[in-house]
Amino acid sequence: MKKMDSDARRTGWPLVSLAAMLWASDLVLRPKAQAAGISSIQIVLFEHLAQAVIFIPFLALRRAEWTGLSFKNWLGILFIAVFGSALATIMLTEAYRLGSPLLTILLQKVQPVVAVALAGVALKEKRKPLFWPLFVLALVATYLLAFGFAGIESAFESPQLASILLALGAAAIWGTCTVVGRAAIKDLSPPVMAGWRFIIALPFLVLANFGVPAPAGAHVSVDGLWPIALIVLLPDALGMTLYYLGLKRTPASLAALAELAFPVTALVLGLISSPSTLQIGQWVGLVLLLACLQAIQATKSVEQEPTMAPQAG
Repeated sequence: MKKMDSDARRTGWPLVSLAAMLWASDLVLRPKAQAAGISSIQIVLFEHLAQAVIFIPFLALRRAEWTGLSFKNWLGILFIAVFGSALATIMLTEAYRLGSPLLTILLQKVQPVVAVALAGVALKEKRKPLFWPLFVLALVATYLLAFGFAGIESAFESPQLASILLALGAAAIWGTCTVVGRAAIKDLSPPVMAGWRFIIALPFLVLANFGVPAPAGAHVSVDGLWPIALIVLLPDALGMTLYYLGLKRTPASLAALAELAFPVTALVLGLISSPSTLQIGQWVGLVLLLACLQAIQATKSVEQEPTMAPQAG
């Protein structure tokens, strides 16, 4: 019986891999919406509006799950909605517009490193001594991925600097949201958490849409709406659903390997869809960052957790 249970726990990794591949499609779809003239804020607003409609039935069906939430719980959801769901997604989308979509999405692999480090400090979780050298090495890898072998002075003069800072800022916010979620709202199921963060983020996105001037030439067009529809269906709704279904039947260590489908797919899509490529130093940084993530998981330097939560924490 134990053997059967162990085997059953290993049947979900294809779903985790497929989810990771769907997340990578974001680097093609968001730039397509931007190319059609839709601003970053408008893309995120339409995305959240569609997601809110999709998840309202889940909230109604699981009403008992959230009606008893405390003030602290709602504060946690508010933080994740405003900063993780709205602000960080706008930052990511704008990073695509200003720089390389391939580099932007690969930099999101920093998110679990930030989450693990913050959880060790904010939640007082124990970390094995090996974790901190790996954390520092991951920071070095992140710099290499962002700037290659360029020196600090050259990095500040990089034409990609604004895009890189926005991408890293989004990853840092999502890593923080993971910690906030674990501290304040541990017991909510993923569909309920997703539904509320999309709904609560909407008023802030509406205000941002009217309060922040759109880039010159930005306008809503039919050509830009179909990529947004695909974002909602593929990396967002379907990707998140497959990820959590697969995770229930996959050990964390195996899930970490399955999630390598994300950078691999991103690389393939990025190299096909964009003329920009990675320099030697950036390739070194990417390999080193992925190696650090796998080493943290393999050495059990932290409590076994999913290594990459879906976007927005």
